[in-house]
Amino acid sequence: MATMMQAQQSIRRTNSRLSREGSSRVYATVPGALEKERGGAEGPSNDCEGCLNIVRGQIVLTCMLVFVPLGWAAHLMEMDAPYVFGLNFMAIIPLAWLIGKATEDVAASVGQTLGGLLNATFGNVVEMLICVAGIRNNEIVVVQCTLLGSILSNLLLVLGTAFLVGGCFKKTQTYSQQGAATQCTLLAMTVFAIGLPTIYANILRQDEEWEHMVQVSRWSSIFLLFTYCAYLYFQLGTHRSLFESPEEDEEEEEPPDLSPCTAAMLLGCVTVVTTYSTDFLIGALKGTVESLDISKEFVGIILLPIIGNAAEHYTAITVAARDKMDLSLGVAAGSSCQMGLLVTPFTVLVGWAYGVEMTLDFHSFQLAVLFLSVFMTTTILSNGQSNWLEGVMLIVTYLIVSLIYFFEGSGKSHSLATLD
Repeated sequence: MATMMQAQQSIRRTNSRLSREGSSRVYATVPGALEKERGGAEGPSNDCEGCLNIVRGQIVLTCMLVFVPLGWAAHLMEMDAPYVFGLNFMAIIPLAWLIGKATEDVAASVGQTLGGLLNATFGNVVEMLICVAGIRNNEIVVVQCTLLGSILSNLLLVLGTAFLVGGCFKKTQTYSQQGAATQCTLLAMTVFAIGLPTIYANILRQDEEWEHMVQVSRWSSIFLLFTYCAYLYFQLGTHRSLFESPEEDEEEEEPPDLSPCTAAMLLGCVTVVTTYSTDFLIGALKGTVESLDISKEFVGIILLPIIGNAAEHYTAITVAARDKMDLSLGVAAGSSCQMGLLVTPFTVLVGWAYGVEMTLDFHSFQLAVLFLSVFMTTTILSNGQSNWLEGVMLIVTYLIVSLIYFFEGSGKSHSLATLD
């Protein structure tokens, strides 16, 4: 999403400034930056130098790329399912980071509006690939749980940690109340869109009504995508100021590390590699659940969202520590809106294309968890201020949800995602 790109750029600008002052930084100092300190930043002289900056900036994630060939080898050698699942799980985390980095560098060269659209498209591409792989393997429960888990993870865990960390540096932090209200309203619409088909299917348990509910879900998804497009126009066009910090316009732009052509090639290659890794991951899911005696719901709601949201977690927490709460809120709550209004309807339509009945009919317990989480988040965001205690409350709420799914049995009769 556009706010994610703005937050990443803010981190890079701050790190660049700290580097020039002799402090540690995430991205390596661009050669010539000292000479350009007052005249604007200068980017790397070539793509090799830019790649070196990227590697220096995230040593841990760069080292984690070793899990990519290991995950592929585990699948091709037909190793036990938990090994295939675990290795590919670890592989997708740095791949998601590379997708985000490549998208950021491509977006930097095409202007703010088109760049924002590009970030909105690829901002949750990992979650999309996981859901597509789940549909192809007929793991509808896992797909629905992943969608719900990504929303909960951003709303409760990411936002809560950002409030907690930010509150440790400043007693009370402020953000745009209008921007927060817009995102909360969109989340309420997500609950409404998921809630009605779920209630409908639970009240009228007939085959004929189920077919009606499938059609309602598919057409509702089209309307949700239209709403998301309207939201993008609202955020990137007519009401951009509601989602930006006033000081952002005063800071100089940090140049990208890669040229547009190289970044686009990297984005395409990494996306293809991620597609295979997600297929291997989902293919090993059933055997992993049976071997470790954990539920698919725990994997979908708690574990899988970690893959695609790791970079967002880091970004939201980092900018919150620097008292840029509008950016932090935009990353956390904005990503939840994107999951509800873009990825969820996209997944339903993909199921339609594959002839799979992927619907908006989530289990009533999942609907209750989503409703209460959105309600709590809306209540906390209503005053335009945050503190560490509100962060603690959100984190504890997420831990309670995690405990419920962790202790859930792995058998179908114990599932919280089926109607039986």
